[in-house]
Amino acid sequence: MAAGMDPEVAEPNLPETYNAFFYGTLMAPEVLCRVIYGASNHPSTSLTITPALLYDYCRHRVRFADYPAIISEPGHTVRGTYVTGLTPSNMRNLDYFEGSQYERKVVTVKILTPKDKEHTHGTSAIMAEAVETGEEKEAQTYVFTDLNALEKGEWDFEFFRREKMKNWADESEEYAEVDAKAAKTNESEIGIHEFLDQPDPTGGRGIKTAMGKELKELADKKREEEWILEEKKRIAKEKSKCQGTIG
Repeated sequence: MAAGMDPEVAEPNLPETYNAFFYGTLMAPEVLCRVIYGASNHPSTSLTITPALLYDYCRHRVRFADYPAIISEPGHTVRGTYVTGLTPSNMRNLDYFEGSQYERKVVTVKILTPKDKEHTHGTSAIMAEAVETGEEKEAQTYVFTDLNALEKGEWDFEFFRREKMKNWADESEEYAEVDAKAAKTNESEIGIHEFLDQPDPTGGRGIKTAMGKELKELADKKREEEWILEEKKRIAKEKSKCQGTIG
């Protein structure tokens, strides 16, 4: 045990892998890989991505933002992706990416299977017509905390992929033209949105922001130790809450 560490905090062990439910920008594999690996085109054999439903939550648009939020609302349903095989290191990056606007919680999702066998893999399976399998899974998800920033209306994943993802993913031919234009206009230091005094629709999470660089530097040992300590506290709190419910 590390010197000075609270034994109650140190007791929980971190899971070898995590499962998560994503409902916004991270539904796009290119964005997810950029966040957890540092590159949008990183090949991953450890992750599985399956369409899923989260009941009693509602997805909202966030004011001036490309990304959505979910909050607890009985009677509503959110469709997203259930992802397995995430490592503690991946979760550390995700926590940093989501930031203080979101709180990570454990939820139960219902797994979907596409009706059309041709849409069982890849991005086409994410929003393809599907049916519930009856299988339920626990997953980590990020719940929005700033209710005043929400707008009425559903967030559109297909619109995001078509119109906005160029601001979120990189390192592919599809985004080479965008990167070239950004380099020519010399906006990397202050950011185009700060220059124009307009809200950044990525919330500081885009590829041309400081966070884009920071995500590649999270392997720093001190940061890793700090995150592990906080994660153990979170797990201990979850266990305590469960025991209180049982009692």
